[in-house]
Amino acid sequence: MRLQKRSIPGVTLLLILVIAVGFAGCTGYQPSGGTSTPQQTSVPSGNTVAIKNFAFSPPTLTVAKGTTVTWVNQDAPEHQVVNDATGTSAEGAIFRSNLLPSGASYSFIFTAPGTYPYHCLIHPSMKGTIIVT
Repeated sequence: MRLQKRSIPGVTLLLILVIAVGFAGCTGYQPSGGTSTPQQTSVPSGNTVAIKNFAFSPPTLTVAKGTTVTWVNQDAPEHQVVNDATGTSAEGAIFRSNLLPSGASYSFIFTAPGTYPYHCLIHPSMKGTIIVT
C-alpha cells in the first residue's frame, strides 16, 4: 500500500507536465486557406497598410490599377480585413482576409479603378479606404 501512495504524486506530476507541454504547443494557430502568411512586423513603405492600435495606417491609400496592397497585423489581437461590398457583412465581399494573428499579412491585387472602403470584420469601427486610379 505504501508503494501505491508514493507513486500517486509521481503520476500527478507527470500528468501536470504532459498537460503543460500540450498547452504550450497550442499557440500560434493559423487558419488554412487564403493568402494570409506570418511575417515580420516591420512595415515596408509603399503599398502596405499597417494594422496597429486598432486602426489602419494609412487610413486611405491611393494606388494604380494592378497594384498589390498588403495589410500587416502589428496588433496582438487578431483582425480580419473585408471590403464594404455589403455593409459590415462579409457576404459578397470583393476581398476578405482570413483571421490575421499578430505578425500575419494579407495581400490583394486591385485590378479595377474605383474606391474600395473596407473594415475589420471583428472590430467594425476600424475602417479604411483603398482608392485605385
